[in-house]
Amino acid sequence: MRIVIIGAGNAGRQLAMRLCEEKHSVVMVDTDPLALAQAEAGLDILTICGQGSNPAVLDEAQVEKSDLLIAVTDNDEVNILSCLMANAAGVEGKIARVTNPDFLNSSPNYDLEKMGIDLVINQKQECAREVFNMLQMPGALEAFDLFAGKVMVAGFSINALSPLLDRTPAECDRLDLIQSVRVIAIRRDNDLVVPHGNTVFKQKDLVYMVGQQADIANFFSWVCPDIKTFERVVIAGGGDLGLMLAKFIEEEVDCVLLEQNEERARYCSAELDKTLILRADALTESALEESGLGEHTAFVALTGDDEANIMNCLMAQKKGATFTATQINRIDFIPVVEQLYLVNRVVSPYISTTNAIIHWLRSKKVRAASLLHNLPGELLDVIIRTDSKLVGKKIRDIRIPGKAIVATVMRGDEVVTATGDLRLQSDDRVLIFCHPDAVKKIQSIFL
Repeated sequence: MRIVIIGAGNAGRQLAMRLCEEKHSVVMVDTDPLALAQAEAGLDILTICGQGSNPAVLDEAQVEKSDLLIAVTDNDEVNILSCLMANAAGVEGKIARVTNPDFLNSSPNYDLEKMGIDLVINQKQECAREVFNMLQMPGALEAFDLFAGKVMVAGFSINALSPLLDRTPAECDRLDLIQSVRVIAIRRDNDLVVPHGNTVFKQKDLVYMVGQQADIANFFSWVCPDIKTFERVVIAGGGDLGLMLAKFIEEEVDCVLLEQNEERARYCSAELDKTLILRADALTESALEESGLGEHTAFVALTGDDEANIMNCLMAQKKGATFTATQINRIDFIPVVEQLYLVNRVVSPYISTTNAIIHWLRSKKVRAASLLHNLPGELLDVIIRTDSKLVGKKIRDIRIPGKAIVATVMRGDEVVTATGDLRLQSDDRVLIFCHPDAVKKIQSIFL
């Protein structure tokens, strides 16, 4: 597949790296020659210096011969215009990253998807939703939703207090809870284990499951008895990301937002209904004390400064916060922060963007795919066509590779448990977890 990426920033480089790993032909366009040189030094790509919305530059990139154009610059207008021009040139797939929420919530007269852009992504919205899922289930190492929130994917670690320790699924005391979710993968040290009925859960296993949100929440309450829900969430930073997160959570839990800029604090106050807005610098002890940090409190640092975010979390821990999470913009910081256990969770808007885009690397029937941060695998959302040979087949009769497992099935608006006896129907959306090595095999089966 020939893919043109407009933008050589963090998001563009992350995408290019992933695409090159999968042997796609990548052309990267940016106005910054230094950024292009850095990308070209580590990747096998073609680079072109110029504005991605300039017709002459698009002609030089041979956009008309490409299968996909992804525009991820910091300029919404450039991203949108690049995609519209690619649409006019006959490019099959067009993806635009936008930062202004108005482009997502505009009137029907200005619907970007109707104008020819196949996927419009607001990376801050994706990141805010990821943090919201984390806060809902603090025992989860990673959590996100699919199918418009009807299905949730979550990962947790087996500790010494877990009722799953040294047991197979069939040996657990609460079979009703085990059967309400689907365990899809286990990371044991650096190995990926695709679970079966006789798989024994071991301490420190990182276990991933899929299910409806209520079932996942009930499961976590049982499997992580030592982890309690939060009574308060303190957010440092009233930018777009912090404001979006506050809107998500203020109906669920007591929320406090710290914002140093007076004008921005007033704006946030007008946008939020139940959140307490404090105009204060989150790096000061007085601000943290005033916010009410303490037991059963989560602290989320979402300012635009990575170093300040990390320091905010360390100070919040010192003041008694039981959970800390931070946004990290510099990708190379993430493994260091995680390995040093400086915070409980790290989120990246660029990884969130990659998660939303990666599905275009699969066949047209694969509607979505999400990379799991801590697991070498992917979730593929596959549509069963009316003329598919799989219509009417039981899941147990499909020769699925050992490195893949059917997680769940969406039938209309209903979530159906993916048992071996379930017969697939046309238009079913089948969620499949697979190791990267098994992606091509899954494609061949579901084509």
